[in-house]
Amino acid sequence: MVMKSKKSKSKRISLKKKHKIIRKVKEHHKKKAKEAKKLGVNQKRKVEKDPGIPNDWPFKEQELKALEARRARAVEELEQNKAARKERAHKRKLGLLGNDDTEQLASVASANKNIEEDTTTVAKGHDHSERTFYKELVKVIEASDVILEVLDARDPLGTRCVDMEKMIFKSDPNKRLVLLLNKIDLVPREAVEKWLNYLRGELPVVAFKCSTQEQRSNLGWKSTSKATKTSNLLQTSDCLGAETLIKLLKNYSRSRELKVSVTVGIVGLPNVGKSSLINSLKRSHVVNVGATPGLTRSMQEIHLDKHVKLLDCPGVVMVKSGDSDASIALRNCKRIEKLDDVVSPVKEILKLCPADKLISLYKLPSFSTVDDFLQKVATTRGKLKKGGIVDTEAAARIVLHDWNEGKIPYYTLPPTREQVDLETTIVSEFGKEFDIDEVYKTESSFIGSLSSIEDFRHVEVPPGNPLDEQMLEEDNAEHKEVCQIEETMACDKDPVETKTSTSRRQNDKLYTAEGILDPRKRRAEKKQRRAQKLSLKNQMDADYDFKVDYHTKDRPFGAIATGDESAGEEEANEEVPMAGVEVDA
Repeated sequence: MVMKSKKSKSKRISLKKKHKIIRKVKEHHKKKAKEAKKLGVNQKRKVEKDPGIPNDWPFKEQELKALEARRARAVEELEQNKAARKERAHKRKLGLLGNDDTEQLASVASANKNIEEDTTTVAKGHDHSERTFYKELVKVIEASDVILEVLDARDPLGTRCVDMEKMIFKSDPNKRLVLLLNKIDLVPREAVEKWLNYLRGELPVVAFKCSTQEQRSNLGWKSTSKATKTSNLLQTSDCLGAETLIKLLKNYSRSRELKVSVTVGIVGLPNVGKSSLINSLKRSHVVNVGATPGLTRSMQEIHLDKHVKLLDCPGVVMVKSGDSDASIALRNCKRIEKLDDVVSPVKEILKLCPADKLISLYKLPSFSTVDDFLQKVATTRGKLKKGGIVDTEAAARIVLHDWNEGKIPYYTLPPTREQVDLETTIVSEFGKEFDIDEVYKTESSFIGSLSSIEDFRHVEVPPGNPLDEQMLEEDNAEHKEVCQIEETMACDKDPVETKTSTSRRQNDKLYTAEGILDPRKRRAEKKQRRAQKLSLKNQMDADYDFKVDYHTKDRPFGAIATGDESAGEEEANEEVPMAGVEVDA
């Protein structure tokens, strides 16, 4: 057996072999790249360049100025944050911690320790009609000591329920009503200050902004002392006004010397932020929230602490017949999917908003009518039907959804009014119990740091009218009359029908509610269609009158009617035509 050499082989090769290997490797790589290109593997995406603002755009100069202003603000905020970080780091090195920071850390620690998921949900019934929501509202009003009516800061009068307030004072004069102006970050500072002065002439009012943080717990509060230091309150996701509201409620419990907890009922129209308010106060997501109206279906009880108990209530809207669906839709009190006419609210939006704002918002050319506007929105958003027909209803839903979501920014200013002595007495009485003057001092700090009208690009809209709601209250006299009529009708009917009269009345109330399908109407329409079909068939099968249905063209009709013998002989030789067919003589 030949022994192999244990010496290591030399790695030296000739240049011819070296270049040959390099060439083969290069060809191999080239071949693999070609195959990958054919298969479309490992293709680099082409970077789409920003086309910029077109020269034909009518608001190009304004858009460029706004862009520069936004860049300058962003740079300024970065510098402020950098300076604040340096200051905090310097304090940390020296071992100095401000009182505000210690209070904030203590509040966060106590919140982490005392958070309790103690949500009591009332069993949901099968009847989700307006009557059910009204019953839940009555339960909340009866069980509450203090009632918070949540208003939208963009249109406080339009989201206010005067009849609900009357019902609260009518149920118990000792109950206290407080107005809460929510979503103050969506309106300018001047509008918030004017609305607070206007509404505080009637009742105690608290300005508020709910937290928009998405975590399940440890939702942040912005303290009133720190609100003055930060200039970007519109961009913060923390809650504003929670300290003011809790201080107001605790002042009331101390003034009344209540040994038990204060029960606070939260009422208002759908989608004004009632559930978001509870989550912000509790600092955790204990109730469901969403932009869809009618998400809360029943009363919910949440314990804030041992002194304050909150009651969440579904939004109730039973507007009079004089109010149109368009005004209800603009308040986001009704789902867009349930609207019969989605174009009418868009017409109201075009009346309220100037055309140049909508042109700049939707990046459209100029338009003249509502249909023209909807067609251009549908074209830019790609809402087309079969055959390339523009879907204007889909475009109207997009515009209405943008309005409800706040993408079309707007605000209102309060009207002028005369002072009433009764209102001043109510305010002075409430002021002693809630210690309003002391609470309002802490509130003014973060309101002053909101952005002014000059910084906003919002549309000023005339304020809406307060809703006069039909609260489904049955008068005793009317109820007696109905009972008497039913009793007299029951005498003439069988005993089986009298037993079902109550269920029939309940069904009538149920099926008259909006959005509920009535199977009785459906069956009646089906019977009517069947009867029409049957009558049409009988008419076709019936014998025809030859004097009316069969006559020859260019011949007097009276010749057939009269018994002319000469005419009869000629007619005998003629063939009788088919029904509905005319022949020449």
